[in-house]
Amino acid sequence: MQENNTNRDKALFVLIAGGDEPAFEQLYNLYLPELYPVIFNIVRTELVVKDIIQEVFLYLWMDREKLIEIALPRHWIFKITYNRSYSWLKKQIAGERAARSLQQEQDENPASVSTEEAVNFSEASRLVHEAIRHLPSKSQQIYRLSREEGLKPAAIADQMGMNVQVVKNSLYRSGKAIKSYLEEKGILIPIAILLTRL
Repeated sequence: MQENNTNRDKALFVLIAGGDEPAFEQLYNLYLPELYPVIFNIVRTELVVKDIIQEVFLYLWMDREKLIEIALPRHWIFKITYNRSYSWLKKQIAGERAARSLQQEQDENPASVSTEEAVNFSEASRLVHEAIRHLPSKSQQIYRLSREEGLKPAAIADQMGMNVQVVKNSLYRSGKAIKSYLEEKGILIPIAILLTRL
């Protein structure tokens, strides 16, 4: 069974390396239920879980041409996830002992992120925030309530006094608008990263 999953994931990695968005979305949907509890057990904050999941998959997409070289996709995804989670936790903990303990954990599982990759990721994140600011004000509000406050479409609809379907449509349109904005800047990101589905 494990071997079948590895073969499936390797096949998806090859497709994603070639820019296949449906394959990316399939991988995202396969791993989202597994990664969520793992990250939550480390950071204990639901909104941070969403941010880390977005970071992991954004990093995967931005560096997709290297996916073909990865022999154990599952191991690689979880390694990136743990590294991102512990990096966040390390920043939050005030206490030398806890920080030293986390540093030791990171030394045992170092992230393999080059300076160039970190710059690319940082630029993509900046452009996503820039794209959100270009949305109409109501769309911005809906998108931020979903993405930053973690509200479900029904809760947003309730809070803003609108129909749930209108909220869902707005989120989808916002995702597409952000994706188009990023494409104009030369950054291709699957819409699955931009839409909150937790």
